[in-house]
Amino acid sequence: MDKRLAAAIQRDNELEDAGMHGDDRTTCWTHQSWAADCEDAPMHTRPSVSHYPRPA
Repeated sequence: MDKRLAAAIQRDNELEDAGMHGDDRTTCWTHQSWAADCEDAPMHTRPSVSHYPRPA
């Protein structure tokens, strides 16, 4: 993991702790990656609307 990604994950964690909605993250807490890199992962897809990716 590069330093820029690590800093972004930390920032998103702090913002979420302060009240930001988890869907507004730019990083994926589960995969420790950029949200756009794993948004198609099955665990990020809503079963009722499977063609719309859920933000990580």
